[in-house]
Amino acid sequence: MKLAFLGKGGSGKSTMATAMVRALRARGMRVLAIDADHNMDLSYNLGVEPSIFLGADPDHIKEHVGSSRSGTYIDALHTGKEKGIFFTLSPIDEFTSSLSVELEDGLRVMTAGPHTERVRLQEACSHSLAAPLKVYLPLLKLNKNEAVVIDERAGTDPVATGILAGVDLAVIVREPTVNSRRVAEQIKQELGIAGVPYIVVDNKEHGMEIDTKNATESVFASV
Repeated sequence: MKLAFLGKGGSGKSTMATAMVRALRARGMRVLAIDADHNMDLSYNLGVEPSIFLGADPDHIKEHVGSSRSGTYIDALHTGKEKGIFFTLSPIDEFTSSLSVELEDGLRVMTAGPHTERVRLQEACSHSLAAPLKVYLPLLKLNKNEAVVIDERAGTDPVATGILAGVDLAVIVREPTVNSRRVAEQIKQELGIAGVPYIVVDNKEHGMEIDTKNATESVFASV
């Protein structure tokens, strides 16, 4: 099961992603939490002081699967599939092990990371920090008792840039405001175009914060 949490900035997606990680661990599942947001809220929520970043060398994954660093991520994905290269959590593969932090037995955190000098010098865009997920997620094979929870960037970018092609379900976290609902509709449209199944979780209805227990149960029921 690979779950991605989306929504407008401040909608509560990081809170919901954190609650889902904890709920999955409480059920005895092995979890990889992927923090794809530059703010790194999921990492901090889980108690990680990030120091290893997927986005520090975004092209490394291309080289890892035997593709050219100067090629596209789609080319790298095709190369990986052709060569039968896959990522695993148990046993953990070298790539995942080197670019994630183990918090406890059964829980690891992978962080895309903050802006790099390449981004600041306009040699790469900020999308490049999480771009390796275009290759990683489709090639990640999970066992029955394993799950991935991804806290994505705000808005429609993660869908439109193809990062969610490898997920099983997108969870849109929505607030009762005009802008949050508008963004949620935009995300739904992009997910429909990409063919990614989704559910919507409403947050802060009637002035109340999200009921993470009920919300996580809704997600479990949808998978």
